[in-house]
Parts: sequence; C-alpha cells; structure tokens
Amino acid sequence: MHPIFFKIGNFVIYWYGVFVALGVFISAYFFQKDCLKEGYNEKLISEVIFGIILTGIVGARLLHILVNIRYYILYPFEIIKIRNGGLAIEGAVIFSLFFILLYTKTKQISTLKLLDIISIYVPLGQSIGRIGCFLNGCCYGKKTDFFLGIKFPFTEIKVHPTQLYYSFFNCLLFIFLYKLSKKLKKGSGFIFSIYLIGFSFIRYFIDFLRGDLKKTSLNLYPTQTIAILIFFFTSIFIVFNLKKKGGE
Repeated sequence: MHPIFFKIGNFVIYWYGVFVALGVFISAYFFQKDCLKEGYNEKLISEVIFGIILTGIVGARLLHILVNIRYYILYPFEIIKIRNGGLAIEGAVIFSLFFILLYTKTKQISTLKLLDIISIYVPLGQSIGRIGCFLNGCCYGKKTDFFLGIKFPFTEIKVHPTQLYYSFFNCLLFIFLYKLSKKLKKGSGFIFSIYLIGFSFIRYFIDFLRGDLKKTSLNLYPTQTIAILIFFFTSIFIVFNLKKKGGE
C-alpha cells in the first residue's frame, strides 16, 4: 500500500484522488466522443459531465457518511477530509441518476438514450478508481488464505484485495457493455439496465468478502441492501419496458 502520490511539506496528494480523477477523466473522454457521434453539441456534453461529477461526488460522500454515521458523529471534522478516501459509489450512481432525469427533462432530450451512453463508460471509471482504493488501503476484505490474499501494513494477516476484485469485474462489465452497444441502438434503456444489474451483482457478492463494513439487522451490509434495491427497481423497469414494447 502506497497512499501518498506527492508531498511537499503539509501539502499531500494521495493516489486515491489521482486514480479517481483519472477514472473520471478517461470515462468522460470516451463519453464525449460517443456523444459527439450521436449528434449532441459540446455545450450540452460539458454540462452533463460537470453535473454528473458534482452530484456524483456529493452523493458518494453523503452515502459514505450515512453508512458510517457513528464514526462521523464522534469525528465531525473528518467529513470534509474527502481526499483521504470515503466515497460510496452507490451514492454517486443514485445522485447522478436524479441529475440526469432532471437535466434531460429540462432540455427535452431523450433520458434513456443519454443514460445508455453514460452507462457504457461508468464501469470503466469505477474500475480505474478502485485501484486508488487499493493503494489507499480502504475497502479491504476479510481474512483469507486465498492465493490472492494481501497483507496491508495495517493488517497482521492476509486479507482479500476486494478493491482489485471490484476493479476487475467492473472492467469486464465495461467490455461487455461496450461490445453490446455496438449491436444495439442507444435509447431503449437496455444498456443502462444491464449496467445497473451488473453493478448490483458486483456489489452484492463481493461485499460478502469485505472486512471493513458493519452489518445491519438484516445480516447484510448497507451497501448490499442498496444493491438489492437497485436490482429490484431495475428489474421492474425492464419488465415495464418489455411490456410497453410488446404493446406497440
């Protein structure tokens, strides 16, 4: 684990922030190229990217704080120390989704088409960002004798490198969605739905291996409960969409 990327005196830049920013930049770059091909103007694309980044950061931080509310009640000043880590990606997804819904309604453009394009590149950004989690030492897993187990400086035993598991499977999800997008016309919401289904599966199953989360009364981690809800509502959306198309 090497959390510090650059340091001069008290000024520190962490690898966590570097990889999160890199993931955002790369996914935004490809998203912009795709949008230009689909006929969107540059101003609209810039507004969408800025809005997603802003609402994503706010949502990710807010959910992280809510999940760890007991800690932040005791140490409230830690809330603003975002560069040390502490972003819950599910919060970013939910808040960004609300932004897109409001933005597309205001601009009177297709919500599903924009969501389909965005969904292709979001897992790419997540995959890159998770490498920052690994270098930062957050989001680590439970004790394991598995050959991929890693001993961090703050652990006395080997643990699952769940950060890298997330990164790997998000990368696979990106490749799958990218290839799928070449065969499907954007605008049905199907690519968006597959992303949410894949995302919820990744979070639900890998979170069983997490060693830094606290379970709820349902014997699940809060992130798993949210993943179940995302899967449930996405499934309803898919069924509704299929019925709507069948009736046309």
